[in-house]
Amino acid sequence: MLDGPIAIGGIGGSGTRVVAAFLQKMGRYIGTDLNEPLDNLWFTLLFKRQSILLESNHDFTALCGQFWARMAGTPSAVDDISGRLAALSTRARPQHSITWLQARARSWLETESISQPIWGWKEPNTHIVIDRMLGFCDDLRYIHVVRNPLDMALSKNQNQLVNWGAILLDRPIEPGPRDSLSYACAVARRIDRLAALHAGRICLIDFDQLCRTPELSARQIVDFIGTPVDQEMLSWFSALIGTGRPQIGRYRKVEHGIFTSDDLEFVESLGYAIG
Repeated sequence: MLDGPIAIGGIGGSGTRVVAAFLQKMGRYIGTDLNEPLDNLWFTLLFKRQSILLESNHDFTALCGQFWARMAGTPSAVDDISGRLAALSTRARPQHSITWLQARARSWLETESISQPIWGWKEPNTHIVIDRMLGFCDDLRYIHVVRNPLDMALSKNQNQLVNWGAILLDRPIEPGPRDSLSYACAVARRIDRLAALHAGRICLIDFDQLCRTPELSARQIVDFIGTPVDQEMLSWFSALIGTGRPQIGRYRKVEHGIFTSDDLEFVESLGYAIG
């Protein structure tokens, strides 16, 4: 079993929740301050902000160290972070009010610290900073949930496009399916490059395949993190996938002429049908 942390990310709405639930079911601590989709809200407070991309290596690694120590239940091992938490919760962000951010800071400071030998987290925006985090911690492993980019382009959840689209695409964006597909393709290309650079440390889970053959995807996750599971656990995961299964195949209901040919060709190269 891998003792190092396991991170889970992907574009919002790609199915990261079920992977997080599986890790949690296998006994891995994924946080105390969680929302219904099992996002680690301490991570959100620290890292889900555009300014994180401007952090110096020194400040970024210090922040990672604080997060690592808090998740592992050993906050006394690092310098006091109360001042940094206060600074990170004084200005509202898209999707997060000052009140919400301050609640996360209080949770961090007031929740009892308990030693956690195996831990991880799920927060879709993790993929934005995973390259720097892999450099920070040699034991870190990352699970990226991939979903048909055309389906993602038609999702109601377009928060990441608004937050990161102009940065990843290096141009102004217009919220809507066209730029949403371009963003999804940009993320997929970037994760493919990172997976090649960090062989064995990034696991790609195809959500469409997960819905079709959940036990096969469960075994892929199990093999990646090295945690043995029995048939009962695999059956539990299959049942979880069958409950509230999200809509797949939305792309069939839209005219593909609104998308760029480069993006459609890339989607097809990933093995997804575009017709």
